[in-house]
Amino acid sequence: MLMSVSQYAEHAQMSRRAFYNWEGKESFPQRVNGKVDSEACDAYLSQYRDSHDPRAQNAKSKPAPAKGKAKAGNELVEMTVAEIKQHLEGCIGQAAEMDADERAALAAKAVGLYLSEGPDNPPVTFGGYRLSIVGTPTHEIGQIIAGGAFGLSATDAVFECWDYTVTLMDDETEDTAMREVIPALLYALGNDE
Repeated sequence: MLMSVSQYAEHAQMSRRAFYNWEGKESFPQRVNGKVDSEACDAYLSQYRDSHDPRAQNAKSKPAPAKGKAKAGNELVEMTVAEIKQHLEGCIGQAAEMDADERAALAAKAVGLYLSEGPDNPPVTFGGYRLSIVGTPTHEIGQIIAGGAFGLSATDAVFECWDYTVTLMDDETEDTAMREVIPALLYALGNDE
């Protein structure tokens, strides 16, 4: 059964943030058109949750995914900016109905950035989202990509992920500039039209 992140988080008795943390694991089941495959995710979680945890019962009697096989497209790979732009052309409208916060989290993951939110963002933020190249930045220069002290809206975070990925430096061309992305999640950066 396919569910939104919010629906699945409620089903699995976890926060959306906890879901995103699980989703960051290399072998976590890939989404299907932006939706969570609840049966595959339940089976995955049952492998890692304590058997006495009542939440592990969701996956009881459901088949576990094949072990030792990583899901294709669930890892960062190198693509040229030209390839990324071509991929994005095929993603138009796929994320238009997504929850804005969910989309921001997916966009960051798709381009290998860390998304954090709230007043506790180190070194200082007054709220909103921030994108960085490290999980917990210690200084603004060099580690924080966008958001700084005043933070970003979810929509701005998605735009900044897109900009970070496709904007070329002076010495780059679309055919030679390489970026690390998760192709299966790039739809989060796609145009909504």
